[in-house]
Amino acid sequence: MKALSKLKAEEGIWMTDVPVPELGHNDLLIKIRKTAICGTDVHIYNWDEWSQKNHPGADGRRP
Repeated sequence: MKALSKLKAEEGIWMTDVPVPELGHNDLLIKIRKTAICGTDVHIYNWDEWSQKNHPGADGRRP
């Protein structure tokens, strides 16, 4: 399946192919039809000074 990935410590993001995760007994896989970006996404894409700081959480938003 497709994913947008931050692969390098530089400006940009990259479209990558990643394996479909194996689902457990209580898991489900959903198909995303629409999405949006937020200010954090813009900082990470631009790789500005703010985005290079250590932020809690896997994506820099919330733990």
